[in-house]
Amino acid sequence: MVDNAVRVARRSTRTLDAMQPTAIVLHGPTSAGKTTLAKALQATSPVPAFHISLDAFVTMSNRRDMRNDEERAEAYKLHCENLRSTLARIAQTDFDIILDLVLRDEAEFQACLRLLSGRATYVIGVFAPLHILEDRERVRADRASGIAREQAADSVYKRQYDLTLDTSKTTPEAGAAAIRKLLSDGSRPTTA
Repeated sequence: MVDNAVRVARRSTRTLDAMQPTAIVLHGPTSAGKTTLAKALQATSPVPAFHISLDAFVTMSNRRDMRNDEERAEAYKLHCENLRSTLARIAQTDFDIILDLVLRDEAEFQACLRLLSGRATYVIGVFAPLHILEDRERVRADRASGIAREQAADSVYKRQYDLTLDTSKTTPEAGAAAIRKLLSDGSRPTTA
C-alpha cells in the first residue's frame, strides 16, 4: 500500500516537473487577429495564461495628442519599457504567457524574446491578406487609416515562425487549436 502511494507521488512529481510554463508570441501587423486569437488561446488553456499586449500600453496615451515626432518617440519608448517590465515580472511566474505584438523594431522584439528565454517560446506569425486587414482596420475606432498597409509590407513579418496562421481562412478557435497541437506534438520552438 505504501509502495503504491510512493509510486503515485513520484509519478505526480514527474508530471508536474514536465509541465514547464510556455510562452506563445503572436506576431503580425495591426488588425491581423492577434488579440482575438489570444483570447481563444486563453479560453482553451489547460493552465492559467496571461495575455500581454503592446496595445494595452499604447492605449494609455493618445497618439493624436502628440505634438511632434519627439513626443511620439518618447511615448513609444515608454510603451516598450512598460511592456518589457510587465513581461519580465510575469516571466518569473509559472503562468503561461500569450504575448501579442506588432513590434517592427527588431531590437525591441529580441528584448522581449530574451525576457522569455527561461521557458519554451513559440513565435507564431499571424496575418491576413492586405484587403482583409484594411477592411478590419476601417471598422475599428482605435485604428487610423493606413496603418495596416504600412505594417503589412514590413519585412519584419517575413521572419521564420514556428507556425503561421492566415486569420482570413481560419476561426480564432481553429487557430488556437493549431497552436495547441504544435505545443502538444513536442515540436521544438525556433527560439530554443
